[in-house]
Amino acid sequence: MPALLIILLLLLSPSTVFAAPDLFSFAESLAAENDHYRAITEYKRFLHYQPQDSRAPRAQLAIARSLIAGQRWRQSDAALEKVWQNYPDSPEAVQARRLYADSAFDRKDYAVARQRYRRLKQLPGQTTQQVDYRIGLSYLEENRLQDAQQSFSSMSGTEAPELLEELENYRRLPRKSPQLAGTLSALLPGAGQLYTGRLKQAGVAFALNAAFIYGAIEAWNNENYTVSGILSLFEVGWYGGNIYNAMNNAHKYNREREEAFKQRLRNRGGLSLGIHRQMPWLQARFNF
Repeated sequence: MPALLIILLLLLSPSTVFAAPDLFSFAESLAAENDHYRAITEYKRFLHYQPQDSRAPRAQLAIARSLIAGQRWRQSDAALEKVWQNYPDSPEAVQARRLYADSAFDRKDYAVARQRYRRLKQLPGQTTQQVDYRIGLSYLEENRLQDAQQSFSSMSGTEAPELLEELENYRRLPRKSPQLAGTLSALLPGAGQLYTGRLKQAGVAFALNAAFIYGAIEAWNNENYTVSGILSLFEVGWYGGNIYNAMNNAHKYNREREEAFKQRLRNRGGLSLGIHRQMPWLQARFNF
């Protein structure tokens, strides 16, 4: 009988009754270990047992972040919406709205991102400076320079002229003409690759085309017309591929320089979402 009483006392002790909040710390540890799928389960378990806990908004926001880490975009959007719907007055509600817009931007859904940024501007107490910056940057990502210019122009202070100057620098980026690259390689195989800075490809293209042309001519001169025809057929393929490769190199050259410029501008300032060790994170930069 005394043993039974001891067991009952242990079961009813405060440490046992109030052990449920540890679910949150367990979920946090799983998320820190990048075990996001299990973390989501534990956050949901915590919300089920402790819906009135002060950490509930943090748990709901953490669910969304773990879903973003797994690139489960629709589910993460729904989870973020729950944050400001269920906890409208919490600091996490504002964070969720920012993350809602930034996640669309980072997955390159720029039209949706702009809609969300514009709604973010309408919230009380929100500064429009960084939002206008992100909207302008989304237009730049789509190479809609006039729209980007309009968005950057609406920013106040010294940021607008600086960003407009950056747009002009973007327009003046050194680029290669795909048409010229293709024409050069059509005139002389390998010349287009040389124009785009691909020296090894230029040598290979010239050597292969020269070898097949020479072989086809020699076979014809030796009255080996079948071999000459086969080599000529292969040469047509190499010749066409050489032109296509030169044009593709020009496009790649332009993309690399444009992407490097955009990345520098992304890092210049603003609210940005990223994946760091598979964990979503928000970072604010103010480098204007």
